[in-house]
Amino acid sequence: MSNIKLFFLVFIISSNFTLSQVMENKLANEKSLYLKQHATNPVNWFPWAEEALDSAKNSDKLLLISVGYSSCHWCHVMEEESFTDINVAQVMNSNFINIKVDREERPDLDEIYMKALVLMTGSGGWPMNIIALPDGTPIWGGTYVPKTQWIQVLNQVSGFYRTRKPDVLEYANSVREGVKKEALIKPSPRDEIYSSELQIELAEKAFKYSDKINGGIGSGQKFALPSMLNFFLRFSNEYNNQEMKDFVYNSLMKISRGGINDRIDGGFHRYTVDNTWHIPHFEKMLYDNAQLLSIYSNAFKVFKDERFKSELYNIHRFLESKMTGNNNLIYSSISADTNYENGTKSEGDFYVWKIEELKNILKDDFKWVSEYYNINQTGYWENDNYVFYQTVSDKDYAKKQRITLKEFNKKLTKINSLLGIEREKRVHPIIDSKIIFSWNALTIRGLVDSYKTTKDPIFLKKALLIQTSLSENMIDNNIIQHTSSGPAKVLFFEDYSYYIDALIGLYEVTFDQKYLHSANEFTLFSNDKFKEESGFYRFSTNQENLFADTLINLQDGVTPSANSIMNFNLFRLGHFNGNKEYLLQSKKMINNISDNLNDRVTDHLLWLSNSHNYSQKFYEIAISGTNAIDRANELMEKYLPNSLTAASNDISDLYLLKDRYFKDETYIYVCVDNTCKFPVTTVLEALNLMED
Repeated sequence: MSNIKLFFLVFIISSNFTLSQVMENKLANEKSLYLKQHATNPVNWFPWAEEALDSAKNSDKLLLISVGYSSCHWCHVMEEESFTDINVAQVMNSNFINIKVDREERPDLDEIYMKALVLMTGSGGWPMNIIALPDGTPIWGGTYVPKTQWIQVLNQVSGFYRTRKPDVLEYANSVREGVKKEALIKPSPRDEIYSSELQIELAEKAFKYSDKINGGIGSGQKFALPSMLNFFLRFSNEYNNQEMKDFVYNSLMKISRGGINDRIDGGFHRYTVDNTWHIPHFEKMLYDNAQLLSIYSNAFKVFKDERFKSELYNIHRFLESKMTGNNNLIYSSISADTNYENGTKSEGDFYVWKIEELKNILKDDFKWVSEYYNINQTGYWENDNYVFYQTVSDKDYAKKQRITLKEFNKKLTKINSLLGIEREKRVHPIIDSKIIFSWNALTIRGLVDSYKTTKDPIFLKKALLIQTSLSENMIDNNIIQHTSSGPAKVLFFEDYSYYIDALIGLYEVTFDQKYLHSANEFTLFSNDKFKEESGFYRFSTNQENLFADTLINLQDGVTPSANSIMNFNLFRLGHFNGNKEYLLQSKKMINNISDNLNDRVTDHLLWLSNSHNYSQKFYEIAISGTNAIDRANELMEKYLPNSLTAASNDISDLYLLKDRYFKDETYIYVCVDNTCKFPVTTVLEALNLMED
């Protein structure tokens, strides 16, 4: 690390290049919106390809790798300040081979360089700017850098490379070894026993980082982190921990009432810059909204708060009206920025309101709306703009209005609709219409969970439309195309892991065995293409000569680790199909993750949730008979994270249902590891057996 500081001790080397030496930009023919947004920069950007890598090696120039995505606000701030500036471009073009990467197209490159960035600086983010040796090994990393400082960094690092190359190579080797060590998965020499004592210890360790007042994790900017909330929801129910249960309720209610929630169009922004969920970074990402469908679905089952159910419809409305393409697939994101015809950009303009504007629209309703949404000092943002921010419950505000809650909700819906009509007249932020396979698979899971909770066919219908379109447009003989940008050159494990989970989810609500057959087929393919000896799965099939040999991601962050999802996939398929190899593999994975759980539990909360599947009773519920699916539909309304259900109205050859069909009666079998209690005929009786 100390050598990085030496870069800033080197004197700035002046640049003597002219406009004529700025090379033509090579991004114009790319399909990625993010790359095309940089196609007119004077920086001689290359896409990631052999041409750029070979050019760096042949010229012995350093690589400058800049990674971002189209809806990233600070990515575009740095573009405007630096990458469109001819003087900055001259320094970059003369000293570096410059590569632009869309992290959504190439998550493998984003992942490996983010590991290096965190290793070098202690934190990460986007835009991610990496300076690397011609072979791709990093020697400097940073995120957004103001223009003056950026020019200093460029000159200092390139000068350091020319004058003290041995030191640079030595430092690069330390980074390379550090990333390899970080990615090293050590098989556990013991069988980990996830006792109740250990799980309580780890849960309490993770809970120390929670914000008991405002909800969420930490005391600074706030991300929703659905994997974290799902874990505490499950744990608090299994261990009857009221404090953790209250934390989940408070977090979800604060998120629902906060500025992170777009109350007009529906859908949630990516995160807030404050710790009270008020002021968002205004971009909207599909993966957040997909996962929030699941956590609000589960939370409604536990808390029975109608506000949580309403968010399912709000997200669905947002996806349907703003994010769905002609082929029924869902776009990746909406930018935070509004781009005006005069070339200026402004963050959040589409979403914020001014007092006079609201008075003109709302007339006599302004007074109560301004109280409800805090169009006052509490809801103030900047430049006379306000972000809607609710601090009183709907029930209490309805009481203050002396109307019923139902009447108030009807009144609020009318106001939000009126504001929506007016907001549509504004210049809209840019939508990135790129289709990302894995995020659409996450959306299927969220819609499936929403259907379980509501039984409203709109959720299942949309899930099935997405599944059909993914199958027809982005899969060819088990080869999954990661994005709509073009044919699959690299296969990414998250596409397979998330999709297998989506297929299992579709079985859980349709009980059509074709989805389990398909899930099993993609599991076999994944084991062939991605599985390592440790039992974990490689990030991708990428064979490019990157500076780390094998990339494996195990951390649950804003999206769950593809490996933790796959662990649960194997566990469920093993039980559904009676496949002992899958069960052994899933147990091997959960065993080998134990050190990571102990060291950094907050980064592995889905793994910790999965560990309960092995240490606590996990129920297989088999329902067979002429009314089996009706019984299963009744059962799925309950919050039962420690169970799976197989059902058929007819004779079935599925392992859990085999030889359990009787024509004259529908039986519910409650089993643990296929050892079953005496069958019962009602859901209530089955639930009582599970409680016993």
